[in-house]
Amino acid sequence: MFLLPADYYKTVKTKKKGRGVFARKEIPGGTLVGDYLGKIIRDSEIDALEKKYGGASYSMDYTGDDTSIFPAVKTSGVHLINHSCAPNCDVYYYFGHTLYFALRRIFPGEELTVDYGFDPQSDNAVSYCLCGSPFCRGTMYASPEKLEKFHVFFQQQIKGQRFKICRPGTFLEPLAKYPKRIKDFSCYDLFADLEVRPEFYDDNKLPNISELRQRLRNTGRRLKFRRLGFTILGIVDGRLIIEKR
Repeated sequence: MFLLPADYYKTVKTKKKGRGVFARKEIPGGTLVGDYLGKIIRDSEIDALEKKYGGASYSMDYTGDDTSIFPAVKTSGVHLINHSCAPNCDVYYYFGHTLYFALRRIFPGEELTVDYGFDPQSDNAVSYCLCGSPFCRGTMYASPEKLEKFHVFFQQQIKGQRFKICRPGTFLEPLAKYPKRIKDFSCYDLFADLEVRPEFYDDNKLPNISELRQRLRNTGRRLKFRRLGFTILGIVDGRLIIEKR
C-alpha cells in the first residue's frame, strides 16, 4: 500500500526489471512512502508463490518466525519498488509493519529503489543485480556484517512495541495511525542522485558526519566542497564516498 498521495508517483514497466515506481513530484527525505501489506504465509510457501508470479521476489519477512508477507501482486503497492545497491528508500519496522520511507530527497522522474539485502544463507535463487548503479555490488545479497548491524538496530527500535501478530492465512491490515516521517539513523547508507547538479559549498573545513548526513538527506545531491577540492557522493558505514577534483 502506498502512503504517498497518488499524484506523487507512477508505476512504469521497465525494460529489464519489470514494473517500477517513479516519482512524479519531489519527495523530501524522511517521507513515508508506503506499508508492505498482504497475506501472512509460511516461509515454506514462498517458492511456489513466487514461481507462480514469474519468479520475482515479492515476499517480505514478517516477524522472523518463519512467516512472511505476500502482497496482492497484481495491485499497485510498495512491493513494486525495485532493488538498487544505492537506494533512495529503505525500511523501518513499526508495530509489526514494514514501512518504506525516503532516505533523502527524491527528484521528479527518479525511480524509487530499496536495497533488498537478501540473506546469503537463504535459499533465494535471485542473487544477481540489474540496478546499474556505479556502486553496484553485483548481487542483491547483503554481507553478514550488514545484516547483523540492521538486526541489532531493528531489535532496538521495536523494543516495547506491542502488537497483535497475524497468523498464517490472515491478512496484515493497515495501521490506524502512521508516523508523520522517519528520522535519520546512522545505520542507513546514503547515496546522492548522480543525475542532478551538485550542491556547492565554500566551507573551509569539512563539517562533522552528522551535518553531512543532514545536507545529503535534505538536498539529495552530491556535496561539492570547492575550497576543499572534492565532492561527497555518499556515506556508507559511516565512511565518505568522495570524488576528487
